[in-house]
Amino acid sequence: MSSQWADKPYALISTDPFSKDSSHAAYYVATQMALAHNGILRGLNSIYLQATHIPPGDLDAIRDFLTYCQCWCESMHHHHDAEEKIFFPSIERISEVPGLMERNIEQHRAFTPGFDLFQEYSQTCLPKDYNGRELRGLIEDFAEPLTRHLHDEIDTLRALDKYDTKAIRQAYQRLEKSLMDTDNVRDPLAVSERGNVTDCFQYRIGPLVFGTADRSFEGGMHDFPSVPFFVPYIIHYWFARRYRGVWRFNPCTMWRDPRELAFTAVSTTT
Repeated sequence: MSSQWADKPYALISTDPFSKDSSHAAYYVATQMALAHNGILRGLNSIYLQATHIPPGDLDAIRDFLTYCQCWCESMHHHHDAEEKIFFPSIERISEVPGLMERNIEQHRAFTPGFDLFQEYSQTCLPKDYNGRELRGLIEDFAEPLTRHLHDEIDTLRALDKYDTKAIRQAYQRLEKSLMDTDNVRDPLAVSERGNVTDCFQYRIGPLVFGTADRSFEGGMHDFPSVPFFVPYIIHYWFARRYRGVWRFNPCTMWRDPRELAFTAVSTTT
């Protein structure tokens, strides 16, 4: 693997301090959330590292790259909306501490303005007008509050070890079920203020989730996402087909094996 890969510039989250501790479900939840957040970070790193290396004359690649950015944004909304609507209220009911998760919601709001500008650029930029340096600058405007939140939330989850372990696990399982159910529903995303996204979750989010999961992370001790062996085949040979060119920007295969980034040569895009 070359020195430029999706584990930087924005640092991944280590689970070593808590992932092997089975004494409370909070540590399991923190581990699973850290792995999900690492997928978000690998996607962001892949975008950042490849943004300035796509040949300006390759309009198909630029179009695919902008779609990849859109899919990453949709995945982010999908993840954080489910947290706010399902998981955080459950935790506050279990803890009987109103506002316990409010800091996490405030952190969501902190990176939203810059994130929204990045998403708008990915949706409205024409391939002929694409500027890799400009896109990188948009990322830099929201990356610090986003990455701080992704790391901080894991500490919040670890601290839930003072509450009922069974209830904490069940709350996370409800979140997982919600995310998976939505990932596999054929109903299109509703048109909202976040953009005129009308595609199905499974064609745009599923291939991103699997293509940003690294099963070799931390010595291969994690199975994430934990699915039957045949699921990556379905993702690769069915759901990924619609946007086949988009997934070249993933840092991993659909089988969650790391691979070289597609565009990391000397920059040719301004």
